[in-house]
Amino acid sequence: MKKINKILLASAMSALLAQPAYADIRVTNPKKVGMSEARLERIEPAMQAFVDQQKLAGTVTLVARKGKVVHLEAVGFSDREAKTDMAEDTIFRIYSMTKPITAVAALTLWEQGKFQMNDPVSKYLPELANLKVYAGMDGDKMILEDTNKIMTIQQLFTHSAGFSYGFSQSPVDKLYQQSALFSGKTKRADLLTEVAKLPLNHQPGTKWNYSIGTDIIGVLVERLSGQTLGEYFKQHIFNPLKMNDTGFYVPADKKDRLAQIYVINQQGQTVPMENEPLGDYLSAPEIESGGGGLVSTIDDYYTFTQMLLNGGEYKGKRILGRKTVEYMRTNHLPASLIPFEPSAPGEGYGLAMSVTVDEQGANTMGSKGDYGWAGAASTYFRIDPKEQMIIISMTQLMPSSYFSYNKDFKNMAYQALVD
Repeated sequence: MKKINKILLASAMSALLAQPAYADIRVTNPKKVGMSEARLERIEPAMQAFVDQQKLAGTVTLVARKGKVVHLEAVGFSDREAKTDMAEDTIFRIYSMTKPITAVAALTLWEQGKFQMNDPVSKYLPELANLKVYAGMDGDKMILEDTNKIMTIQQLFTHSAGFSYGFSQSPVDKLYQQSALFSGKTKRADLLTEVAKLPLNHQPGTKWNYSIGTDIIGVLVERLSGQTLGEYFKQHIFNPLKMNDTGFYVPADKKDRLAQIYVINQQGQTVPMENEPLGDYLSAPEIESGGGGLVSTIDDYYTFTQMLLNGGEYKGKRILGRKTVEYMRTNHLPASLIPFEPSAPGEGYGLAMSVTVDEQGANTMGSKGDYGWAGAASTYFRIDPKEQMIIISMTQLMPSSYFSYNKDFKNMAYQALVD
């Protein structure tokens, strides 16, 4: 009988391993998926050290492999001053981690033949038909020239269209900072009209410059679908995947779960932030920002990333085709634009996410082809198809690159691989 039981158990295990790598938020024994439990246990004290040193209020970190969560830990506080413990269901402003979700929404329309990647942007968004390009300064006067290349939809995805974000002190970015776009008073219907008043930072396709390109992709989704971006997200992504805590604002009955956001002050201290970007996230925004407007939880975002790792499908709900996901996570920048910026050695850029093209040149552990992005308040994710691994970290601190916690977390996740 014991022999029969062993045979039955072995058969059951073989059948289980043969199933698709679906996500399971319950924490699994790491040994079952080739990871060291002892090594994963290094993550919690490392994150706690950032809390103890008053650098971060708190974090939630997740590691999954082969469809199984092997590490999920909350440390510190979601609101340090109120002594509210960080929890697995804490809601975070994910800012630019909105971009991959917007890209997926647009790709569902691409799959239906609603647009092609090399289509001119102006074919669908005529407000952007006659943009000018910054060509230098003549004293205090800005020199502008006509575009000499067609701006394509793919360039919006890859931040090579010529738009900017207003983050620097360049002449173009100073215009962005003065624009009505960032006043919080622009109406949804006037968004592209305001964009068209600004010159491009460079000729389309010639440089990589982090930008409002994904926000414009969001407008494209609205134009092609006839729905608001939030409605389209809900119908085609959030509802099928049961991402119930992800949206453009936090409902009143969930507001206690929204983490406090922090900033580094002039003395280098981590303090609560006032006048946070894009509003307080407690009411529906006038403009649903495809580039940075969502809130989410680590559970919800894990579901989204597991869908991508599964090739576009999660628990029987297919969002994208396998080849579409492969296209999304493929580098689309020419060699001359890699790395896309000095702080990202070894990195190219896919659609709304960076992708490792040279793992030897990268400054953290990883694999060629691993991909992901981060948010302005230090949220972070990475998906590794080669290792079938996902890592996600959530906190709320601006600027996102001030401390090394994401790099530390990524290295600690990878050093736990033993098979």
